[in-house]
Amino acid sequence: MNKILEKEQFLGSLSGAVPENESVGVGFARRLRAAIGDQPVLRFAQKCGMSDSLVRKYLDGALPGLEKLIMLAKAADVRVEWLATGEPPIRDGAGNGGIHTGCPPSASTLGGFELISRYDIRGGAGGVVFVDEKDVAERLAFRRDWLLREGLRPEALVLVVTRGDSMAPSVADGDMLLVDTRERDVTEDAIYVIQLDHHVVAKRIQVDWRGGFWVRSDNPQYADQHVTDKEAAQLRIVGRVVWIGRRV
Repeated sequence: MNKILEKEQFLGSLSGAVPENESVGVGFARRLRAAIGDQPVLRFAQKCGMSDSLVRKYLDGALPGLEKLIMLAKAADVRVEWLATGEPPIRDGAGNGGIHTGCPPSASTLGGFELISRYDIRGGAGGVVFVDEKDVAERLAFRRDWLLREGLRPEALVLVVTRGDSMAPSVADGDMLLVDTRERDVTEDAIYVIQLDHHVVAKRIQVDWRGGFWVRSDNPQYADQHVTDKEAAQLRIVGRVVWIGRRV
């Protein structure tokens, strides 16, 4: 594998996500890189009927015309719409899924990567946000071996982007959170994503051994809230934040 491409894939799999303000070319290159997977660029280029230098230009952020786009999507066995814009599903017949997403569609065909659903969320880590099927923005590739080493199950993971500064400096505006939806019981100090009806926030939760727990904002400008055991029973915890990705 080309050394530069290998490094890009490695860095991309660690971050898994990119800021919302990424350029169209960067977003296209990221999806193409995930679709190619572990196969050599030369082999993929041959499947496309293109030169490998042209494919590498696309991996560097150049945008193909419609004819080339269709050829790339066909060779990668992905939808043209997903490759061009990130619009799910990745393949025809693949469902978008909801907040409790099932196994990512055809993840095994993406080499050593698993596809995790990313949600577009309006509002903030300190305010109201919304999560629904229509908010699935795309599915992003994470290395399967890294997820397994971390004890994470791909089918239980979702990605959300935060807004606001109430959790700064731990969680900054625009950070992407990888959330393990298996962890819904608060047993220790950690950052969780909490859902009330259609409202979702990211907060640090600490157990109060006298009963209930504290919902805290890492930013001292925001007040802490105490939740009783009775109130806690009404609180729906989507999952625990297990990884935070941000732009440096």
